[in-house]
Amino acid sequence: MPSWQDRSVWVPALTYLGLLPFAACIVADQLFQAPLASQIFQVYGLAIAAFLLGSWWGIALTRTALGHMPWFEIGLSNALVILAVMIFLMPPVWGLLAQGGLFVGLLAVERWRSVFRSAPSYYQRMRHGVTVLVALLHGLMAVLQMSTTG
Repeated sequence: MPSWQDRSVWVPALTYLGLLPFAACIVADQLFQAPLASQIFQVYGLAIAAFLLGSWWGIALTRTALGHMPWFEIGLSNALVILAVMIFLMPPVWGLLAQGGLFVGLLAVERWRSVFRSAPSYYQRMRHGVTVLVALLHGLMAVLQMSTTG
């Protein structure tokens, strides 16, 4: 049994559990034809994107030498939050596809910038796996929305 302090177990477990609201919205949308489920899906996606982008500040500030300001990472974080809100305001199907693409883009930036690449290997593996699943869930919800709208 893992220790309550073992981050390499708990962080991925909690992160993957965070996929359940996306899956629950897809199920609710299909079983109950609940239009609100698609909106909740997108709101939850916006919240997750904002959470990830906010965490970039802490990562960049703690991984950058004192006396240096991580302007690029902080500026990009702010710009991408604005983009995430604009994506949320798009028509639903396009918004779902763009939001899924945004998550892939966030991972790409985390792989590109050295300040983020210093994360533990278990975290990097988890980010890759969860991003693939999040993008697939967004694609699935978009396809399902296309099939119900015509």
